[in-house]
Amino acid sequence: MPTRDAASATTLLEFRTELEAPMDRVFAALTESAHLARWLSDEATSDPAPGGRVVLGWKREGSSADPFSGRWVVFQPPTSCAFEGGHPGHPDGYGGRIGFEIAPRGATGSVLITRHRLPTRLDYEPVIADYRTAWPRALERLVAYLTPQASR
Repeated sequence: MPTRDAASATTLLEFRTELEAPMDRVFAALTESAHLARWLSDEATSDPAPGGRVVLGWKREGSSADPFSGRWVVFQPPTSCAFEGGHPGHPDGYGGRIGFEIAPRGATGSVLITRHRLPTRLDYEPVIADYRTAWPRALERLVAYLTPQASR
């Protein structure tokens, strides 16, 4: 459920995901091209470093023909990272800031907090609605991707 931050006029979408994977493996899945293309997008290019580029593309029906292009604005392995950017289909070409925080859970698991911040404006309401439904599906794919085969 989004919350409104009046001070900065942003809408926050926040999701908590429990994963059966260690923090370093989760961090790699969030930042490296080969992993991103397995759960978040259909195609991915990432320079996993502070200021590095990240480009995500989708081929599925209903997806934008334009890739999401941005930069890593936070990069602190294995606990947090964030990228910011967008594509021409977003108002002002801006798709928001997507941040991830990872904490240990038990002996071998992790907890992932995903935060997507978008401007609180009328023209962003459809974008926010799309991301509100897209993130749970993407995070389900991440859980499946990182779940060890023996426990499935």
